[in-house]
Amino acid sequence: MGTDEPRPRPRPRRSQDELRSLLIDAGRVILEQEGLGFGAGELSFKRIYADLELSTGSRITNASVIGRLWDNLEDYRFDVLIKIASTVDSSSELDRTLEALSPMLASVDRSTPERRMWALSEMARLGGGESIRALVETREWALWIGVWVLAFTSGPTGRQDEVRHALLDGLEQRTILWDEIYAEVSTLLGLRVRAPLTLRQFNVAVGAMTEGSALRQGGDPSLEIIMRPTGPNGESQEWTLFGVCLEALTLRFFEIDPQWTGP
Repeated sequence: MGTDEPRPRPRPRRSQDELRSLLIDAGRVILEQEGLGFGAGELSFKRIYADLELSTGSRITNASVIGRLWDNLEDYRFDVLIKIASTVDSSSELDRTLEALSPMLASVDRSTPERRMWALSEMARLGGGESIRALVETREWALWIGVWVLAFTSGPTGRQDEVRHALLDGLEQRTILWDEIYAEVSTLLGLRVRAPLTLRQFNVAVGAMTEGSALRQGGDPSLEIIMRPTGPNGESQEWTLFGVCLEALTLRFFEIDPQWTGP
């Protein structure tokens, strides 16, 4: 006498919040892969449903979405843009920059003011080039820039303002993160910001210069290399154009802290 094959267990029913999050993330992935085009106009529920069925096996219909999660397709598209706008991801740029700087920071000579200022320039050289490469190689950042342009060049509407506020909130979180990094580095090297300038002003200036330089690169990770005699004993070192500009900015903003007592 044969035994019945065990029946597959039914998939657990998703809550409305889970389904909403799933659909928004699916739309974000499509835009990361294919770009914004004419806004988010390439996104359709039919396309999203097909991608999710292929990747997760879930079958979703308009009956569970329209009127329940969104009133119409346009509202869904705006929520995808707001998700992208509010989640500007600095992790790749930050991780790669700190990885490039870690060996130097671990063995930095802080015995004299001159060596500490040299370390500041070395940070601009090493960190600047890696930061730009990380941005131009990251599709998430390129998509975020696209949403920024779309939001601030379109006419004002209620939902358009939501995208703008999300962009500004995401940018503020990134600024806070880098404020903490710059504060720790200045303490490590015994530096302070030159009055009346502020650390936040330095952060905003670096951010603007970084984003502008990355845009000028046009997504090309190959950077122009400049040889300069900036090694510890005057040896030639490789610099990027952005690194040269970053060094000029840091030397204008920072000076030796006479009250620093050492590590």
